[in-house]
Amino acid sequence: MFCLAAMALGMSAQKSVDDRIKVIRKAYAERLNLMKNQPYDDDANKVDQLTITYNRMYPGTGLAKFRDTFYWTDDENEDYMLKPILYYVTSYNTMNSGIYIFNREYLFDVQTEEPMFMYVSTQLGEDGKKLEYRFYFDKGKLIKQIPEKIGPVGDGELDPMIKLDKNGKAVAADLLRGFESIKANFHSQIDTYPW
Repeated sequence: MFCLAAMALGMSAQKSVDDRIKVIRKAYAERLNLMKNQPYDDDANKVDQLTITYNRMYPGTGLAKFRDTFYWTDDENEDYMLKPILYYVTSYNTMNSGIYIFNREYLFDVQTEEPMFMYVSTQLGEDGKKLEYRFYFDKGKLIKQIPEKIGPVGDGELDPMIKLDKNGKAVAADLLRGFESIKANFHSQIDTYPW
């Protein structure tokens, strides 16, 4: 009886995770429609988008380039004329004069700014092997990572710069700090306007 109850509970938990992943994948697909908020005809007048770019020369390793692009909606209600709600961020960085390539995508809930999904990729040169990692969240908890075990990084591969436990699982608190850092950077740039 106990074994059957444990199995039923495990199947229910897996169904809950699968259902949440479906919601996240739908939100990820829908972000493309949200990103089309461009009431003007030319690309120079994109609305609800901010890109921060900078380059820096590191001694001994060469040029590093950093580009973060933020996408948001402006909630209008009786309390706020404009209240920015961040829903998606892309981060593209290269180091060592373009040899090391790092990408990250952050998907936030479009209503609450809660973390939903993070995509991480690394690549050593344009022709190198691209490593990809996906992290799914629910209510501030990491519910699934793909691949299930990360590491060790092999020759010709880049470290994804993610804190891992001894079993190759991402440290959820570290990933969530990344979301919070991105969100804080965004809100320091884009103002909220009450009525």
